[in-house]
Amino acid sequence: MGFDKVKETRIFGVTTQNSDVRLSIGDSSAGTFTRFTNPLRGTILWDHCMYVLTGVAVAGGATGGSYTVTLQTDALSGYTGLPIASATLGPNSLARIVMDNLHNSSSSPLPTHLFIDQTATGGGISLQCHALAEQYRGAFGTAISRTSERVIQGNLIRGTSTGGQFASDRGFVADATVTLGTSGTNLGMARLRLWDTVHYWVVAGNSLSGTHDVNIVGRVGGNTTIIATTGAAGALTAAGQKLAIASNFYGQSPNPTQIIWDTVGAGGVSDARVVVLAKSGRGSLAKE
Repeated sequence: MGFDKVKETRIFGVTTQNSDVRLSIGDSSAGTFTRFTNPLRGTILWDHCMYVLTGVAVAGGATGGSYTVTLQTDALSGYTGLPIASATLGPNSLARIVMDNLHNSSSSPLPTHLFIDQTATGGGISLQCHALAEQYRGAFGTAISRTSERVIQGNLIRGTSTGGQFASDRGFVADATVTLGTSGTNLGMARLRLWDTVHYWVVAGNSLSGTHDVNIVGRVGGNTTIIATTGAAGALTAAGQKLAIASNFYGQSPNPTQIIWDTVGAGGVSDARVVVLAKSGRGSLAKE
């Protein structure tokens, strides 16, 4: 008998999928989809969660197709298709594959969809996706989160004059530093010095030229420190693109103080957003 309160469950099944497809929770066989209730429903953020693909089979053997399989969430208010975890599959893939957490974290937002991107044609892919997850209640939430759960969620910055932090719709056209609490909002994250679990995303707007990266910055020991980053090679490349900003601290985060927008290749992006989902307890201070 187990004493841990965890959820171990299958969330997707795919048989002979031979094209791009975005599936909600359920089973798909040769293009016929059967929905079932999301077994991870009930919390927007799982404190510990791992995803494993089993029964992976790419038709055609050594000459079969190639696929990128991405777990996504539609659970954050106002957003769909935010990426969570992914795996690249192709000819002679292993039958069991651990999905890569795109936030470099042990936690996960609630998965709601599976996106299969067929990057090279083949005879189809089959797989099962399993999750092992655990969650705690959390201690802090705000009205802006639009949920009774004790989490913080929303836009830290939004690059548009309508409901955003900028005076025009230009978004970003050059390197820029946004200070949270003045140019952008911290959504109340300043109330805690160290957050247990934080997920950051960047979402491009309706138009984009050039290439861009985003760094989330906080302070440790009085020094500015990059908490999470998309890298330095210009990861944001297309209008409407949604990227996880990978944690440098494996999911935990000091309260963010700034966002650094880095224009790697000359150009601009309209209506850009940096989105956050955060959860924490108060902690228990050890005796000195």
